[in-house]
Amino acid sequence: MRRRRRPGRPALATFAPPLAPRTGRVLPEILRLDPDREAPRIARLSAGVDFAWDTRRAYELALLKTFAVPSSSRLLAATGELTERTAKRHDDTVAVIATLGLHGYDSPEGRAALRAMNRAHRGHAIPAEEYRYTLSLFVLEPLRWNARYGWRALSEVERRAGLAFWREVGRRMGIPDVPADLAALEAESRTFEAEHVRYDPANRRLFDATLELQARRARLPASTVPWVRAAVASLLDVRTRDAFALSDPPTWLARSLEAGMRLGAAAARRRPARRTPVPVPRLPSHPSGIDWERVGPPGRTP
Repeated sequence: MRRRRRPGRPALATFAPPLAPRTGRVLPEILRLDPDREAPRIARLSAGVDFAWDTRRAYELALLKTFAVPSSSRLLAATGELTERTAKRHDDTVAVIATLGLHGYDSPEGRAALRAMNRAHRGHAIPAEEYRYTLSLFVLEPLRWNARYGWRALSEVERRAGLAFWREVGRRMGIPDVPADLAALEAESRTFEAEHVRYDPANRRLFDATLELQARRARLPASTVPWVRAAVASLLDVRTRDAFALSDPPTWLARSLEAGMRLGAAAARRRPARRTPVPVPRLPSHPSGIDWERVGPPGRTP
């Protein structure tokens, strides 16, 4: 049986930006802001204006990686939240994350999103280390995506603000002991992965349910789903692929996807810079706008 190498991922501090930076319209303002005190403003400008598409892709990978933890995937499978109510759970998650990023956690919309998120988790005995791991993914995956595909390098202000933003979200969720610097956060995240990310049938059930939802919404022919699965696999590290029992993607496909992403980044550098944040995407489960009382599992009252 062929043995696969498990290439180690470089620490975030060693990631080299793939492209020379271009300032766009918002970077000069970002560089004037304090990453600790003004993290929501920086998140709105960075993730909402300059990196809207990239950040959404990175968050999608972050959510997929949470399904590679059997204790988490078994809970979600048992509640039916991502196997029987896949679209609703997906849209609720996007509603919370996009609203926090667009409006910040101190706005009325952000406070409503946080209440809905805390309500959804109420009554589940989820270990603090599992919460911290999930939180770490929302900090680290955008940095990893940017290092691979970003049309400009994230500034140190943006990197620090990303950590400050999600640490504050964690504090408001009651998550203790979230590391205060990126190196410590990444070290804890890697340790958790080494100890807890492994294969379980529930992992694959959640992965397939999510992939099928996205393919259906994109109106892709069923015949293309295996190729979409292989493309997603090429974006995941080996340990996570193993946790989902995904085959290694064909080399030509992985290289083609990599080249396509880099060409897209090069094109983005030459397009006119955006001026305003991308709004919360249309959510089919909330056709008339986000109803925060309906966000979360059924039967959970505000």
